Amino acid sequence: MKNTLDKGQVKTLYLEGFTTPEIARKLSAKKDTVKKCIQRNFGYLKHSHNMAAKRRKEVVRAVNYESNKYMGDSTFIKKNRSIYKTKPNGDIVLNKKVAPVVTWDTPRRLANENKDRF
Repeated sequence: MKNTLDKGQVKTLYLEGFTTPEIARKLSAKKDTVKKCIQRNFGYLKHSHNMAAKRRKEVVRAVNYESNKYMGDSTFIKKNRSIYKTKPNGDIVLNKKVAPVVTWDTPRRLANENKDRF
């Protein structure tokens, strides 16, 4: 039996501004399948999609700003050193073995600002 893609769900997510890979992930489908579905059925909605995508991007930016306003990345990393490891070049990165699942706003890396640049 062939797995079919629900065009209604694709249309809804597309009009909410989600990208093709995001839609594919949400619907457990292949990216190329979703892309072809959008091309064939919803090309006329591209303007609406672009407007919604821009709105989504602005919302994410505002939420990130608000979440970082209270505690910056470097402060968070200093307070939670147990889930980070230091690389030989001085960068501090998230240790996936210690913290395999973290929230979306957890900093993944803090670059060493004092390393030599040659």
